[in-house]
Amino acid sequence: MSIKESNNVEGTSDKLVGMKVLVVEDNVLNLEIVSEVLSERGLIVTTAENGQVAVELFQNNSPGTFDVILMDMHMPIMGGVEATKIIRAMKHADAQKIPILALTANDFEEDIRRTREAGMNDHLTKPFDMEKIFEALVAHTGK
Repeated sequence: MSIKESNNVEGTSDKLVGMKVLVVEDNVLNLEIVSEVLSERGLIVTTAENGQVAVELFQNNSPGTFDVILMDMHMPIMGGVEATKIIRAMKHADAQKIPILALTANDFEEDIRRTREAGMNDHLTKPFDMEKIFEALVAHTGK
């Protein structure tokens, strides 16, 4: 995996210091890299290796524990679409309002439609462009 990072990331990410992000990714290397970049910029990162773990973490934590979820689409056990649908159907106080951003290698119209129908707020593609990720975090959290 590669990550694109530009000079503009610093200013954008400064607005996000202290943001609590749940990163859901089954690829260990991708998970480590994204988590490290976010942590280096001052974001508080919790990780989950699949959608089922993400659902359990979200459900078992109090409202406000996470500000946003970065959700991989294709994972074993439970993928991002299914996990998002389950989260959106919960009676958890944050279930309807937490931004969930899809992370995927697929940028086809059908994939974008599926993420929207599942209740995701945005569709970000791999390889990761950290500037776009930080811009999406700002856009969807009002920071």
